[in-house]
Amino acid sequence: MPQYKSPGQKRKRWVQIIALMIFIAASYAGSLFMQKFHNQQLAWTDDHQVVAATVTGLDAEDEEYRNLKGRLRHRTVYYLTYEFNVDEISYENMVEISAYEFEQLTLNTQVDVWYATTSPNINDTADNVNSDLSSNDDIGNTIDVLPYTGPASLFIYWVMTFIFVKESKKALPKGFYTETSWLDIDDNYLVALDGNDLVMFDIDGKQASKVQSSYQNGASIEELMAISKSDKFKRIPLSEIKELVSDHNSDVLTIEWGEESESVEFLNQTVKAHALERIQPLLSNELQYHKLEKSRLGAATPALILLAIFTAIAYFASIFWLTALIGFICLVKVIPRIIVRLWDPTVRQSWKLAETVADACTE
Repeated sequence: MPQYKSPGQKRKRWVQIIALMIFIAASYAGSLFMQKFHNQQLAWTDDHQVVAATVTGLDAEDEEYRNLKGRLRHRTVYYLTYEFNVDEISYENMVEISAYEFEQLTLNTQVDVWYATTSPNINDTADNVNSDLSSNDDIGNTIDVLPYTGPASLFIYWVMTFIFVKESKKALPKGFYTETSWLDIDDNYLVALDGNDLVMFDIDGKQASKVQSSYQNGASIEELMAISKSDKFKRIPLSEIKELVSDHNSDVLTIEWGEESESVEFLNQTVKAHALERIQPLLSNELQYHKLEKSRLGAATPALILLAIFTAIAYFASIFWLTALIGFICLVKVIPRIIVRLWDPTVRQSWKLAETVADACTE
């Protein structure tokens, strides 16, 4: 077991607990509602009569439906049509029955039917009524609401995760950094200094907990890489870096070397700053340092453009669920980013070769 958990992992555990409590409470409340609904539907059975009805029709229909994953499926639905007389008045009804009953019944045979004493037009087969009565208990009603409360609770969990499970931007969490390495367990990524090289590799999701525990117990980079079952590995010689860029409000370092470029992500902005302090002294002396302080409007412009695009899509699409989704994203992501950029404009630090700086000026 890992000795320490990241801020995101701690918040995720609380979100999981809250989502589970919501699921339990919703399922319980839903079962009570379903029981009340079923009691109302079956109230007529308290005063009923039984009659032998004549089978007048047996039908099987192919029905299309979508499962919980939205995939199209087919099933056969069986129907029984019957007729009976009460006080010389004829009543007819068609009800859904099981495949077994469909196989057992034939035309012009008799089937037991319950009907309301005061209103014979309310009726059903004895098998259907007994099945409904036997399933109208706590377990049966809970099972009935699970297809609704389950997906709803998962959606609430996803929303809460989206909003609340964020890394603390100012924390330097114990157990997720050393003087030469930085573990981003939220994104399953590890960055480390190996001599004068910067190495990084991803971590298989199934191995994340084991890598986290091994890292916090002092495992070497080679051991961690073997445990991680990584399929993406990079080694960047620091002496070959042509450009390194860091925005103070971002957890990403952008690096160009040779003919390649890489965005190196860290657990949060503070962890990135800690890494940058160790990487910067190892950079080539040929790199020139530059600092750019963006204006408030300049820092917020990308987010403002994104907000304008989303607004245009929502306006012209006129699709409710799409508009709701866009509104949600704008509310919890885009608008807060605009406010943050206006309040705390981006400060960009960069280390570039003289020729890179000249190319940028020419462009």
